[in-house]
Amino acid sequence: MTKITSQIKFIGGVLSLMIISIVLITIYINHMSAQDSTVINVAGKQRMLTQKITKEVFWLQHHSSDEYTTLDTSIDEFKHSLNDLIHGNDARGIYAPPKPCIAEQLHQIDALWQNFKNYLQEFKALLRETKTLKEDVPKKSEYILNISDNVVKAMVHARLAGKLIDDAGRQRMLTQKIAFHLSQYLMNGQSEHITSFFHAFALYQSTLERFLHNQTLMGIPELNAVLTKNKTVWYGYSAYVIELMDKQRDLNQTLLKVKDINVVLLNAMDNAVDAYSAYSSQRHEQLQRFQYIASMIALIFMLYSAYLTRNIEENFSDFLKHSKAMAVSLEGDNTHTNYKEADTLENDELTLASMHMSHFVDKINTVIEHAQHAINESENAARELEAVSQNIDGKLEKLKLDEASKKDIDKTIDTSEDIVIQTLEELCNTSRLLTQLQHNLNSVVEKTQRNR
Repeated sequence: MTKITSQIKFIGGVLSLMIISIVLITIYINHMSAQDSTVINVAGKQRMLTQKITKEVFWLQHHSSDEYTTLDTSIDEFKHSLNDLIHGNDARGIYAPPKPCIAEQLHQIDALWQNFKNYLQEFKALLRETKTLKEDVPKKSEYILNISDNVVKAMVHARLAGKLIDDAGRQRMLTQKIAFHLSQYLMNGQSEHITSFFHAFALYQSTLERFLHNQTLMGIPELNAVLTKNKTVWYGYSAYVIELMDKQRDLNQTLLKVKDINVVLLNAMDNAVDAYSAYSSQRHEQLQRFQYIASMIALIFMLYSAYLTRNIEENFSDFLKHSKAMAVSLEGDNTHTNYKEADTLENDELTLASMHMSHFVDKINTVIEHAQHAINESENAARELEAVSQNIDGKLEKLKLDEASKKDIDKTIDTSEDIVIQTLEELCNTSRLLTQLQHNLNSVVEKTQRNR
């Protein structure tokens, strides 16, 4: 049968273990929730940064600005945060990918990011080049307009045919039409402006070529000089605008790449955030499930401890009854009445047990005293019996009895002496046992009195 103390220690140990486990799990859940919140926040911010970077790119392109501070800051933040998500960063409370699927997703994002970043660097380089070229558009357009106007003036001065003057005047208009469609294409990249630009460009060049191959016109020295200069300026201007158009086309294609990769990168980053959220929820549910199980086990052991406490209380009540019965069994009715009065007082169980044991020990002491008195009486009786035996032996020597009678009398005396000796030994054993009982009961009484 398992000891009550062992059961109490077992229940106390298990309850302590369950409570400590629940507390530690709660602390761990709070810590993990804080880490999960940090990681999900960083991953979620990455989605925002993809849109912010793309927004900055199109804003810079639209305003032809070279202020890259905000764009560069966003690029650096995305790069460092992505590196922290891939490799972990204890200083920021970011753990490495907890699952292979998340790690694979982040590596895919990193590959997309490297491609995206290359297009961003290409965009910045092209934007600088086009910005530099765009700065000369008004000046060069004005210059080619003035040269074309000088051609018209020279034809008017030479009194040439109206058709030639009209064609030369159209050249002035074409320089502005070229500049207009060029500016529109540089601002919004619409394809219809490209068509109109090249139509005006081709018409201006063909008209100029026709003028240059007209011997009548080239035969006039003043007009020859103006048309030759117009040719030189036009070839320089045409090379300039074609280069600018090519750079702008490359810039627009880069913007389209940035736009397309941005969508893919955003979706990939969104999937990573969903994966982190699912992992966090799954882990939180597992820990909560373990917490619930530990709580149920603790509740079961609490109920069992209540049951055990009830048994201990009943056993202790039985102990009180037996201790009282032991004390009362050696007393009369008057003492029994006194115990009833003591039980009605507001005394705890240990006090009552101590009182009962104290009374029982007192009665044991009385029994020991009686036993000691009986031992003394037995010793006196033995001595008297020995004296009587010696006296009888002396008188038997004087009497003339046969040997058989003497042997019967000696045998009777020896039997009486054996009885006395045996009785004396039993009394001594009884006294020793009572003394040991007294010692044990005194120890019990002392312990109960200390625990009161």
